[in-house]
Amino acid sequence: MKRFAPVIALVIAAVVLGAVNATVFAYRWMQGTVTVAGPAAARGVACVGFYSSADQNGITLPSAGTNYNAQTYGNNKISVTPQTPVCQWTVDTKTYYLYESISVNVPITVGSWYIRDFYGFGYNGTTSDPTVYVYIKVEQPITDSSNIASANLTLYSTKTGALAPVKVAVIDLKTGNVLEGPGAGTTIAGPITLSPGDALQLDLSIRATGATTGATFKVGFYVSQEQEAPR
Repeated sequence: MKRFAPVIALVIAAVVLGAVNATVFAYRWMQGTVTVAGPAAARGVACVGFYSSADQNGITLPSAGTNYNAQTYGNNKISVTPQTPVCQWTVDTKTYYLYESISVNVPITVGSWYIRDFYGFGYNGTTSDPTVYVYIKVEQPITDSSNIASANLTLYSTKTGALAPVKVAVIDLKTGNVLEGPGAGTTIAGPITLSPGDALQLDLSIRATGATTGATFKVGFYVSQEQEAPR
């Protein structure tokens, strides 16, 4: 019997060491289901986006984006390319769209330029739909800042039948700072209130001091039914 004693001792030691290094888990879980509806079903914040009333003649929103293809110099023109439609509705037999995003190309020369109403940002809905709040943030400041002395995005609020648009915010595209309007002194403009049928006209002012092959920027538009700014 004695010759088996050392083997038994080693087995017990191994079990004890294994118990010391064991990990215990309490298990919880989350399941998710995402249901995606088409743009024809969009209401409220889902039916807010970019548009041009010049490009979509007869659209049931205020006049905006009337200079989306305006000529700048020579044969050069402003070019705005809308991306994914996120909201659509039909009046009689014509369908209109609001877009999730746009790409803007502005050909200019050295000097100061003001691009008025190059596109619109609007809210299609009925009187029973909620008021929404728009927050605007420069997510990528303009590049090639050595040759771009200044670059600002100015937003004007407009309503159907309004006598004139009202300036609501000015945002510095080089620094991201809000120069005028709600959020002035911070890097997030807003909240800018939109009721169903309201829109914003977008203007650009740029001063170029030298040639550039393409100074780019990105601006995010956040829309909510709550007055809470994005992070």
